[in-house]
Amino acid sequence: MLKISVCDDEAVERKKIADDLGVYAAAHGEHGVEFDVYSSAIEMLEAIDRTGAPDIAILDICMPGMLGTDLARDILRLSENTDIIFLTTSPDYAVDAFSIHAADYICKPYTQEQLDGALERVVARREQRTWILLRSERKVHRIALEDILYIETKDKRREVALVSGQKLSVWSLPTQMQESIEDHQSMTACGSSFIVNLNHVRCFSGSDLVMDDGTLIPVPKRRRGEIKQAYFDFYLNEARN
Repeated sequence: MLKISVCDDEAVERKKIADDLGVYAAAHGEHGVEFDVYSSAIEMLEAIDRTGAPDIAILDICMPGMLGTDLARDILRLSENTDIIFLTTSPDYAVDAFSIHAADYICKPYTQEQLDGALERVVARREQRTWILLRSERKVHRIALEDILYIETKDKRREVALVSGQKLSVWSLPTQMQESIEDHQSMTACGSSFIVNLNHVRCFSGSDLVMDDGTLIPVPKRRRGEIKQAYFDFYLNEARN
């Protein structure tokens, strides 16, 4: 089942999005699409509190009371597994939208083909993700390995930093996660304290890896050449593919 939630303060827009999602659901019965539509950020957050977060959230940005980008941040704090698609009349919020790793940003008026394309890309990425169960503070979190920024060893604990801004503290990494890290080309050790996801490295300063959230990961001097080469090889391979 694919659960989609929509938030838009304009009644006409809500109806159009709902109609278009109905068309998409009918054409893609294999996904088992279910969707809900909300008129305000508060209404949507209350529903998430009652029934859980959706797989995909389709959000307007310019709404009274709370911008869609702020709503997205609240959703991601509650669920690191939700993909965000923005549907908005203004391109002015694109930088802010992609700073929270939005899956897509579509300007209104949009077409059925644009919405269908965005949904298909998100669904395809979700199917390719490596999902892991991580226990932290008496809760079990289902996270995608691809959504990990870095893992830091602090004394006897590991701190797992996610793209949503959330940090999960665990005593040890599950066996499944250890094996996935070893098999995943993007995950590389950076000294004895850090494992970084090269997908989320903004740049290599020469002494530090600069992550998407601005965190500086120090690279031991003895490993700088090796890490630089790994970073270069990874992105060269990504470009070829």
